Amino acid sequence: MANIKSQKKRIRQDAKKNFRNKSLKSQLKTTLKLLESDDVSAEVRTQALKSLDVAYSKGVISKNFRDRNKSRISSL
Repeated sequence: MANIKSQKKRIRQDAKKNFRNKSLKSQLKTTLKLLESDDVSAEVRTQALKSLDVAYSKGVISKNFRDRNKSRISSL
């Protein structure tokens, strides 16, 4: 366990970020799995694109991951 006050703060901040990132990544995976079905509506596609953009803006996924998946979704 950390003894320095700034280290303790950093541990708390990292725990919060980890929780948020895990939640966003889980939501993104769920949305992308919805696209695997045969009948995909336009609403599901827009939700997936939005989820990718949000995850990228929060730093959860990389730019290449986002771009690759957006390209794949738009070709459906």
